[in-house]
Amino acid sequence: MTEYSKEEKILMVIQFLAIYSITSIVSNAVYSIATTLFILATLVWYWKEKHDRIIWPDRLFWAMYLPFFILIIFASILVGYKDSVMKALDFTSWSVIPFALFYFGLQKRFFDKAIIIGIIAGVWTLGSVALYQYAVLPDNTRIQSYLSHPNYLAEMLELSIPFLIIYALVAKSQIKLRLVSLLSALMACFILALTACRGGIIGLIVGAIFYLFVRLVYAGQLDKKKILAIMGVVILISCFVVGIFHSEFTGNKGAVRSYDHERILLWESSYRMWSDHKLTGVGLKHWQEEYLAHYISPDAKEPQLIYPHNIYMFFFSESGSLGGIGMLFFTVGVFLYLCKLMKKNPNNIFLNALLWSFLAIMLHGQVDAGITSKFVMRLYSTYLGIGLASVAYHRLQTDNHNLTAPERKDDSYENI
Repeated sequence: MTEYSKEEKILMVIQFLAIYSITSIVSNAVYSIATTLFILATLVWYWKEKHDRIIWPDRLFWAMYLPFFILIIFASILVGYKDSVMKALDFTSWSVIPFALFYFGLQKRFFDKAIIIGIIAGVWTLGSVALYQYAVLPDNTRIQSYLSHPNYLAEMLELSIPFLIIYALVAKSQIKLRLVSLLSALMACFILALTACRGGIIGLIVGAIFYLFVRLVYAGQLDKKKILAIMGVVILISCFVVGIFHSEFTGNKGAVRSYDHERILLWESSYRMWSDHKLTGVGLKHWQEEYLAHYISPDAKEPQLIYPHNIYMFFFSESGSLGGIGMLFFTVGVFLYLCKLMKKNPNNIFLNALLWSFLAIMLHGQVDAGITSKFVMRLYSTYLGIGLASVAYHRLQTDNHNLTAPERKDDSYENI
């Protein structure tokens, strides 16, 4: 059993609180307090180990990641709306701050159990309210927990479920923690079905298929039993989620809905919006205003919609070719970078989970808000920081950059 110093135990608790505050989004106060403690603890740890080196993401990552935010800020400045500039700065902060916080904060001390317990606790906090709603609300009611819309709950869950499933299946931690992680994943999948969010369900399932394909292509050495176990669980969970969804929801909340064609109308309107404002778009936060004034289709049935339900249409219409191309670079760049890391680090649990989460939320974003939502982008960026920090942490523990060092009891480098 690994022995931890008093300082390490305190840091474990702080890491848990910081991750819990983001996965649960229980309150802004909890988030502010937990992340402030995490920042202070990280600064103290860096000060104590000031001679240790820092692992920075390589140039491929920065070349694809940062230009996206620079371009949407630049487009917002050019369009001339103050609220657009503020929105661009806010959006950038939702991503860059949590990513940097967890990437640099975890690469010195990466306590995988504190991290996974933080995710478990956050999912159960969301889930407990959702389960209560399921028990007391009428049948055929979409569940949303304490979030503003069922789709937001689905997005939060589909980001966390991959971490819970992969950890439960392949980690070498205590069996009790793995069982709790698996039960938490099943509960989260049950609630995902109760949101009746088709994009979230499809994103999780199809994302898993793409993840397994990338895993098979890029991983050098494979443990066939564990790969088959993951595939089997994905199939079972897919049947479970789809089965619950079909049994619980009918009519306009079922698989086929009367307003499905509305998405096509929104995308057509967004395309025309971009065609008239190709360079800078209409400005962040101005999509609905322009949509109602100039671009709404006569056949539209939902004039109250405030975004085009597609992340690429969102950025092309609101921040023009500058933001839209930036979004394409961001998506393709992060994907290629994760594939590159997967090839070098096929045994990293958190990197594997990150790739699945990334694919799930990006696929869901083709028909919904995706990462344009504050809490979703913040959670995704947190997981991006955690996944890349797990690679950096292991590099700092060994001189072997291919990550083939012997197993350590306090990290996440199990054989998948």
